[in-house]
Amino acid sequence: MSNVHTISAKTTLVGLIGWPVSHSVSPAMHNAAFDALGLDWRYVPLPVDPALPGAVGDAVRGMRAMGMRGVNVTVPHKQAVLPFLDRIAAAAQAMRAVNTVVVEADGSLTGDNTDAPGFIADLRAHGVEPAGQSVLVLGAGGSARAIVYGLAQAQARHVTIANRSSERASRLLDDLRPFLGATVVEVMALPDGARTIEADLIVNCTSLGMTPHQDTTPWPHDLPLHPGQIVYDLVYNPAETLLLRQARQHGARAIGGLGMLIWQGALAFERWTGQPAPVEVMRLAAEECLRRRAADSGQQCRQQPINVRRATPDDAAVISRLHSALQAYHAEAHPSFFKQPSAHTFPPTMVRDLLEKPSTVVFLAEMGGTEIGYLYADTMPAQETTMTYSLERLWIHHISVEPGFQRQGVGRALIDAAKSYARSQGIKTLALSVWAFNQAAIRFFEAQGFVMYNHRMWLQVDGATA
Repeated sequence: MSNVHTISAKTTLVGLIGWPVSHSVSPAMHNAAFDALGLDWRYVPLPVDPALPGAVGDAVRGMRAMGMRGVNVTVPHKQAVLPFLDRIAAAAQAMRAVNTVVVEADGSLTGDNTDAPGFIADLRAHGVEPAGQSVLVLGAGGSARAIVYGLAQAQARHVTIANRSSERASRLLDDLRPFLGATVVEVMALPDGARTIEADLIVNCTSLGMTPHQDTTPWPHDLPLHPGQIVYDLVYNPAETLLLRQARQHGARAIGGLGMLIWQGALAFERWTGQPAPVEVMRLAAEECLRRRAADSGQQCRQQPINVRRATPDDAAVISRLHSALQAYHAEAHPSFFKQPSAHTFPPTMVRDLLEKPSTVVFLAEMGGTEIGYLYADTMPAQETTMTYSLERLWIHHISVEPGFQRQGVGRALIDAAKSYARSQGIKTLALSVWAFNQAAIRFFEAQGFVMYNHRMWLQVDGATA
């Protein structure tokens, strides 16, 4: 199939808004579907920078003004679009997030969320009927919210949400109580909770096992799975995760997460066009896109090493932009507490002032000449209490990596640069704070050698010289 498409004055446009959007397989899926049905429609990626004042509202209003039929919405804008819509469908209300906007015939905008029905549709496509089932859901983030809601709508008998932070799982349960119907839902902590549950269906909603960390799994290695159980992993890159291999080794049935991605897209397609989506066409296009990306990524990683350098005041605008990804992640994970990034969140003027202070240390990570991450720290001694000593340490305020370049060693390279700088200055300790809900960050810092103590994380730097 040709990758060159003719766009005419009559072409109907839909697309994807988010930041970034370059990693999405949705354009490949939808454009293949349009071609298969002979529709003069095109799906285009629409990057909307959350740091630009009013950008999300402008994008939503512009979609209607330009005659588009709708958009998909991805992070960090799934909550940010809500105030600009005329109607919010029940699924989007339950999930407090929109992944599909439809421009209705009268020009009004409806926000919907196809993640939960997409998951249920893929289960049923595999011959799995969730009604009456006992289900264990691993994780308590945004995808878990969709899965639990979808299972309740499909009349699952019992759902257990198991997460490393049981408090976060409890908050998720409290949010979803009005939508659970007759489904009984409870909360347990990982990993111990997994040992006490005999579930018909196990759904992984964590990122463990995702490329490039294919050797990780949310399931304890010493805990057996059983024939007759079904294990569904929302991770679809790689297609065969360690969790799915564990399932097959114990005789359980294993299902990868690509189908959910395809079905949620197919349901959006049907909302826009009013026609049944060619699901298998979309599946083949998505698989081909992922194969090409894997090949390109491998070549890119071999050819483009990560370079880390000290930032200068001239880099202030770049650092401000990179910070928006960090702020957007926090806002996505905790929308009731964190604001979406704006031009005032960490503006270049503030960054420039910080960079001019002798105690400030900022490193920039580059790949192929493009800045993709930064680490901001300072060397000011900390007075631990009014009655004790001043602690010499390198305090890390921010570390952020562009979403499209995460899990490629960029964060580790930035931490290594900070350690090298600390050694050169005779500083023996690196320290930072991390939000308890950000379990992925905690695991990352633990992998670098940090340990949790007194609500902070600490790393003793070997080889520091006075």
